[in-house]
Amino acid sequence: MSDDGPGAREVAYRVFAAEFDDASLSYSESDEERAPNYVVTPTGARVNRLFTAGVLTEVERVNDETRRGRVVDPSGAFVTYAGQYQPEAQTFLERAEPPAFVALTGKARTFEPEDSDRVFTSVRPESLNEVDADTRDRWVVSAAEATLDRLAVFAKALDADLRGDDLRAALEAGGAPAPLAAGIPKALDHYGTTAAYAEAVRRLAVDALEMIAGDRDEVRALEIAPDEGDATAIGPLPETDVTIAEPSATAESKEVAGEDAGSEPEPSPEETDAEPTAESASTAESESTPESASTAESEPPTGSDSTTTDTDSSLDDSTESESTPTADSDPLGDDASDSTGTTDEGDAATDEGGLGDFDAGDGEDASAEFDADGDADATADLDPDADADDMYQLDDEEREEIESEFGTDFATGTEVDEPGEADIDVPDPEELAEEAEDPAAAAEEAAAPGAESDEADSMTADDGETDTDTDAEDVDLEAAAVAAMDDLDDGDGAPREAVVERVADEHGVEPGAVEDAIQDALMSGQCYEPGDGLLKPI
Repeated sequence: MSDDGPGAREVAYRVFAAEFDDASLSYSESDEERAPNYVVTPTGARVNRLFTAGVLTEVERVNDETRRGRVVDPSGAFVTYAGQYQPEAQTFLERAEPPAFVALTGKARTFEPEDSDRVFTSVRPESLNEVDADTRDRWVVSAAEATLDRLAVFAKALDADLRGDDLRAALEAGGAPAPLAAGIPKALDHYGTTAAYAEAVRRLAVDALEMIAGDRDEVRALEIAPDEGDATAIGPLPETDVTIAEPSATAESKEVAGEDAGSEPEPSPEETDAEPTAESASTAESESTPESASTAESEPPTGSDSTTTDTDSSLDDSTESESTPTADSDPLGDDASDSTGTTDEGDAATDEGGLGDFDAGDGEDASAEFDADGDADATADLDPDADADDMYQLDDEEREEIESEFGTDFATGTEVDEPGEADIDVPDPEELAEEAEDPAAAAEEAAAPGAESDEADSMTADDGETDTDTDAEDVDLEAAAVAAMDDLDDGDGAPREAVVERVADEHGVEPGAVEDAIQDALMSGQCYEPGDGLLKPI
């Protein structure tokens, strides 16, 4: 998932050891400290992380903190180093007893000694686990398929006249994955890969498949260098949808498409810029409309009700018109629209902005009624020169009217009744002494039936949570994830997010647990990643 933005985890690719051992180009696409480093193979595989399964044939102690292991596939050997920063892999190598089938996932690395012109490749381990022979066989099949699919695109690029950035742009425009579109031009420029070498890699992949099928005892070695070999035709390869379009052909096709479009020409930059202007204009209207509505204090409540009715009736229409803008629409709106139409657009924009369950019309009703009834009456008789203390004084007539209507006696804090006149049941000193002598009885009285029901409810909730946790633990998330991949696979692989969502919903588990299960399935060879964000069961 190399193109999902900074911090996104790279796909672990499958390449045969023979081709990976021929790699000598490593690069980073930026100077940032955490920018990923890539190793490009001679046929254009751009590898940051790789996954392999093979036989651990040898473990060597380099020094007190570092162990070196050799993991062999049908074509050659991967070398991996585990030191103090890879404690789990280091411990695994220390305890391993070769030969053993293992699965290795790690970062691709190159190293060129100062006194040598040869570039060595290695894998910095992220995970190292023991597997069985079936897992190794499944990896060989998936690696061969990935190699043949890559060669199908590489062969088209080899026959094309484009190179460098032009070839990369043509590959991306033709549907090639971004990592492959970036890797193939760099491989051709750096290695000068020939058709003879590509044919040798194709033959290696086919030999590996025949070996798994039992039709061959071993794979023929990759004996030529990437830039060597006579002119050779590349053998049969899988069909691919990737195309390589010449820049001139691409321009001509765009012109033809523009002529065929007829009445639907591409929008000009002026029209494109006009659409945001329409949106900003409607936004400005939506912001100014509530203010004008809130200041209409002299309007009666009936006016607000009618506005609310118009708003409710035209809400769907205004929302639909805003969601489907056309190039022919007036970017500045209709100058002849009345104030009600403006209010409708403002309310629609406000509703889209996220009022949730609140109704904009109700808010206007309430504010209009308050403004019309409350504020006008309360502020009509105020004298700006009146003293602040006189503002809160009531004359005798208003006092009697309020007292007769609401039954208030206007008692003050000084009017306190004598002790005992408030009819409050206060315990005698003797009763307090008896309660202090008998704390057990007071505790029994405090334990009301409500407390017992609360305890029962909490016990029931705890039992329910225990049952749920037990059910979640009983689910084989790894098997469920592989089954979901199989159900959601449309040929190119199942979307990783869709697999996580389905397993989480069906078994009621956290997405993080499903992600861990998918990673375990990848490590055990039950599935692989055919592309960015895709999973495919093996």
